[in-house]
Amino acid sequence: MSSDKQRLEAEWAEVFRLEREADNVKRRILAELVTGVFHAVDREELIRLILVSDDVASKAKGWTRRLELAIYDNIPSSVLEFVAKMANSVLEAYKLVLEATNKLIHEDKKSVLELCNKIEALEEEVDDVRVNALREVYRHCDETKTSTCMLAKEVVDLVEEAADRCEDVADVLRSIALLRI
Repeated sequence: MSSDKQRLEAEWAEVFRLEREADNVKRRILAELVTGVFHAVDREELIRLILVSDDVASKAKGWTRRLELAIYDNIPSSVLEFVAKMANSVLEAYKLVLEATNKLIHEDKKSVLELCNKIEALEEEVDDVRVNALREVYRHCDETKTSTCMLAKEVVDLVEEAADRCEDVADVLRSIALLRI
């Protein structure tokens, strides 16, 4: 097995572990929300934040799993380069989500709003890269198997959907911050 395949399988195992861990955290928080003393509006916002955050992890798991298939199905490296650029932006956006959440906990609402704007900018960047990635996918569709073409588009779309979910998380964080100002 080549080192690229081994590395990808190790990365997928780590993403799968983290996604499972996120699911466990989600379940614990939701269980605590049931028994905790929260105003209904606060509870609703927290549930929305948890569920949308979980969507980011699910999309990351999905695109990583499909990339594992891509290694065996020869998606062109030019497409994978676009995917890597998009994925790095999603990772950066999620780091900002974590930072914004921490700022919200510490009631630094101004910083929350600034970080949410940065998350939105990263999502827009992913949208722009996606156009180029799809252009590259479609260029290769005439030269490759239909399954490879479909897989490549699916990977690109899942990464873009993860970026969209990061923006959705930012919107929830904004809402919470603005309701508390």
